[in-house]
Amino acid sequence: MERFGDVLARLRRQAGLTQAELADAAHWSQSQISRAESHKCTPDARTVQRLDEILAGNGALTAFFVATETKKGQMPMSIKPWGITDIVRRLHRSDVGVHTLDQLALATEQMCCDYAWRDARELHSEAIGWLSYASSLLDGPTSLREHREVLLISGWLMLLLGCLEYDLGLARQADLTRAAALEIGREIGHGEIIAWSFELSAWFALTQGRLRTVSDYAAAGTRAAPNSSVAVQLAAQSAKAQARMGDIQAVRRELDDGFRLLGRHDHPTRPENHFVIDPTKWDFYAMDCYRLVGDDTRAADHAHEVLRLSRLPHGAERSPMRATEARFTLGIGSLRDGDLDGAHAWTRAAVEVDRRSLLPFTMLAQEMHAETRRLYPRDPAAAELRDYLTDTRAALPS
Repeated sequence: MERFGDVLARLRRQAGLTQAELADAAHWSQSQISRAESHKCTPDARTVQRLDEILAGNGALTAFFVATETKKGQMPMSIKPWGITDIVRRLHRSDVGVHTLDQLALATEQMCCDYAWRDARELHSEAIGWLSYASSLLDGPTSLREHREVLLISGWLMLLLGCLEYDLGLARQADLTRAAALEIGREIGHGEIIAWSFELSAWFALTQGRLRTVSDYAAAGTRAAPNSSVAVQLAAQSAKAQARMGDIQAVRRELDDGFRLLGRHDHPTRPENHFVIDPTKWDFYAMDCYRLVGDDTRAADHAHEVLRLSRLPHGAERSPMRATEARFTLGIGSLRDGDLDGAHAWTRAAVEVDRRSLLPFTMLAQEMHAETRRLYPRDPAAAELRDYLTDTRAALPS
């Protein structure tokens, strides 16, 4: 397997440079070039960037460096803390060069686009690697504009990390990371990052049962970025909270407001980006609300549409977490229609999906469990389904 030193040596030879010539151009020593190529040392991030530019690596050397440093950091979560606080401290110290900004922005956007389907631990490790790399680039002086851009990209990375940490069941760490993103958003005056940090707060509160605080977070986020598409998602979170509290009129009002907001925005160029509101996601929002208020016909219609939109031509799913909730919705609808076999089938299909967000998944499983007990307290088939749900929840990471 190729290592950093191998890539450096290959690019140097392709450029037709000796070690001494490369050392002169990079303001490094020949002995350091030699040691790096023989795997005895690895330069710092800014030196890697400079070498990449000199050798016309088009980001190849930088990307290999990031991947290598990320792999070094892959330790069990129980052993190695992610050190978000320390990273935040470093991010406030300095600025960065322009060449790296495009790489950081592209890598960050791609990770945000991968969020819906990639393994959460794997994506978290990669995002931490890029965030650490961004913070290390701030060790050298550059312009204030570039400093702001690195902070902006880092803010998006922290929001992504907060989502992933929550998916992994690490609620406290997720909220610390979210708060770090909020701090950056306020420092650079970026309304969308501020609004998305409040959206995460609303999501956390919703899935932890703190329903009356959801509308407060939604209102704060909307004030921060009233003309951004995040306002649509904030309206949806508020509608979901109202649905869980049984206020049907408030649900309809929030859904109507969100739908009007959605109509003001053009279709995004990359709707798969988690922090861009995809118009097709409205079925997902409405499905959840209608299920909770007992409008099973509308909930089922939206659930089938969610599954259709999630399905790729080759059979895989682009949005497995949305599809899981759609299957739970159809399972609960089957229960209410008296179709226990259908409820079993939809529930098993939901549980079999690997990519999930632990706390929301647990909440859905509890909702299904409660419905079986309410509707079929003495039915053996319903008891079997409850046992299956109990076993599923017991097997989840604690």
